Amino acid sequence: MKKTILLILSLFILAISTNAQESEKYETVYLNNGQVIKGKITAYDAKSHLVIRTDDGRVLRYDIHEVERVQRRSVPDKVAFSGDFNGKGPQRGYRGFVDGQAALGSGKYGFSRYGVSTTHGYQIKPWLFVGAGYEYYLFIDQADKKYSTHTIYGDIRIDFLKSNFEPFIDLRMGYNTGKHMGLMFSPSLGMRFAIGNNSPYAINASVGYSFQRVNPIYYYDNWLNKNGACYTIENVKNNNDDVFIEVDGSQISGGFTLRLGFEF
Repeated sequence: MKKTILLILSLFILAISTNAQESEKYETVYLNNGQVIKGKITAYDAKSHLVIRTDDGRVLRYDIHEVERVQRRSVPDKVAFSGDFNGKGPQRGYRGFVDGQAALGSGKYGFSRYGVSTTHGYQIKPWLFVGAGYEYYLFIDQADKKYSTHTIYGDIRIDFLKSNFEPFIDLRMGYNTGKHMGLMFSPSLGMRFAIGNNSPYAINASVGYSFQRVNPIYYYDNWLNKNGACYTIENVKNNNDDVFIEVDGSQISGGFTLRLGFEF
C-alpha cells in the first residue's frame, strides 16, 4: 500500500511539473471589425493570409487586409484552467466511473474494508466535474467479523491538464445508510490514463484517505478473551458469551484508500 501511494504521488507531481514547463507562444489576432481571436497561428503569409487554431480547437483563415494587428502571448495550453476544451483530456458532457477500492484502517476505530463504487455526472469545465454516486463497502472489524455499508455521496473532481495522461483531485462527501454509520468524507488524488485520443474511456488510479462517522459497540468476550470487536446490536444480543457491553459514542473511522477503476 505504501509503495503504491508513493508511486501515484510521484506520477502526480511529475505530470504537473512537466506540463507546467511546456508553455508555447500563442497569439491574439485583432481584426478590423473589432473581433478578437485567441489561439496559435499555424500558417502566415504577410502578403495574403494567416491561419489560426483557436483555444477551443477551431481552425480559422483570415485575409491579411482583415487583420489590424497580432499580439504574442504565452499560454500553457495543456493546463486545464486555461482556455476551453481542446479535444484532449476530459470533454464537456457526461462522465461515468466504476471503481474497485480498498481501505487500510488507521487508528483505534480504523476498520479495514473493501468494495466498489460508481459515479455519474457532468464535466462542466476542462478542470471541473460534478456528480453523485453510490459506494458499497464490506467492513472487517478486529474480530474478523464482516458487515456491509451503503453510501450515497456527491463528488467534485478537479482535473489539472488537458492531456491523455493527467493528474486529478477527487472529493467525495456523503451519508452512509447503514446502522451505526453516518457522514463520510473521502479526498483522494490520482492519475487518469486515457485509452486513445479523443476517447471518453480511461483508466483511473488514486490514493487518499477516508473519514467515516461510526457508532462502535464494544463487548468483552470472556470465553475468547478478546475486546474491541465492533458489532451491531443484533450481533451482541445473539452472542451468549458476551458478559459486558459498552457503547463508546460517535467516532471517526479512518483509513488509507486505494481506488482503481474504469471511466466511460
